[in-house]
Amino acid sequence: MPTYPSPFEYLIVFAVVFSAGVLTSVGLRQYINKVRREAISHA
Repeated sequence: MPTYPSPFEYLIVFAVVFSAGVLTSVGLRQYINKVRREAISHA
């Protein structure tokens, strides 16, 4: 019989993917703000 992952494993995967998404979003926001500040200061 095939074994199925437990709900706890699904929860762990969801938490890891959610955390990666949050970190990516924060990083991109900071990078965009940095680029905007540099563009304004060089204009």
